[in-house]
Amino acid sequence: MYSKKWHTNLILTIACLTVLTTTVAADNLSAPDTRFPGGDFTLQSFHGPVSLKQYRGNVVLLFFGYTSCPDVCPMALSILSGAFSRLEPEELGKIRALFVSLDPDRDTPELLGRYTGFFHPNIVGITGEVDVIDQIVGNYGVVYKKKRNPDSPTGYSISHTPDILVVDGEGQLLKWRIEPATSSEDILAYLRRLSSLLQ
Repeated sequence: MYSKKWHTNLILTIACLTVLTTTVAADNLSAPDTRFPGGDFTLQSFHGPVSLKQYRGNVVLLFFGYTSCPDVCPMALSILSGAFSRLEPEELGKIRALFVSLDPDRDTPELLGRYTGFFHPNIVGITGEVDVIDQIVGNYGVVYKKKRNPDSPTGYSISHTPDILVVDGEGQLLKWRIEPATSSEDILAYLRRLSSLLQ
């Protein structure tokens, strides 16, 4: 038989490890990504130029995709929309999402405005010249490739990084990326944590 004292010590040890693990995991969620420089950029939306720095003081979610994407893009925006719809107004006021088009030849600001507006008003579609987008893509560690696809209505498809990137209130790219399989509930909890860190 184990002593009562041993049992109590075991419970306390497990509790301490749980707190430590939770703290480390939470810290990782707000750790900067030192692999990529990130940085400010300006692109065009339906309502005019949008600069990342204009959202300083807010959490910004970046997703790179295109409007004719058949699966990953609408799924990601739907999940974001589901999380946004469950945030309190005060929380939602601290969070924005930018949908950066990787298909500027087709995705006009007007089309992007209609597309992102279908999901949630806090999601803004932006686009620009290919060379500008390529520079942003490189700075944020995103990869994409356009390839011919006769089965697609557009004649091509674009494979791209499916993760949602996170920029904190100081404009710093974070290490944590929201993967496609992440549930709205987990995203909601994460966004609430980030929102609580803002002044």
